[in-house]
Amino acid sequence: MYIFPHNPNWKVEFANECKAIHSRVNFEIELIHIGSTSIEGLYAKDCIDILGLVKDIKLVQEQAAVFESLGYVHKGEYGIAGREYFSRAKRKTHLHVFEYGNLHIERHLSFVNRMREDPVLVAELNRLKLDLQDKYPDDQNKYQEEKSAFYLRF
Repeated sequence: MYIFPHNPNWKVEFANECKAIHSRVNFEIELIHIGSTSIEGLYAKDCIDILGLVKDIKLVQEQAAVFESLGYVHKGEYGIAGREYFSRAKRKTHLHVFEYGNLHIERHLSFVNRMREDPVLVAELNRLKLDLQDKYPDDQNKYQEEKSAFYLRF
């Protein structure tokens, strides 16, 4: 199984991660809980997704070692122009950092905002996720591929 019922601890783990990041960086960074773990009632992979917003993305690039000291692996833009992406395996976390004004920010936020305000969409996505997990129990790539059409609606 790679998706789990919503876990209220995800909110606490996000808050703890924010504290850790803010205690280490010496520049202003706004951190927003995004992705399925941020939406009450939604099934999710046990991974905390964080959107980081900064005034100058160069500071993130120059100070990647700060995030690495927290256990993150810096992967650069990782396929999305203007993003600095970090991932961590232990307490699986993905950190997507963009400079304010980047067009990709709205894509992340519109999904989360729409899902939080519409329990019908949450139920629809839960059904889809559970059906795909049953259909592809050993193929997470196929699961992701077929699920992606839902996300393109936002």
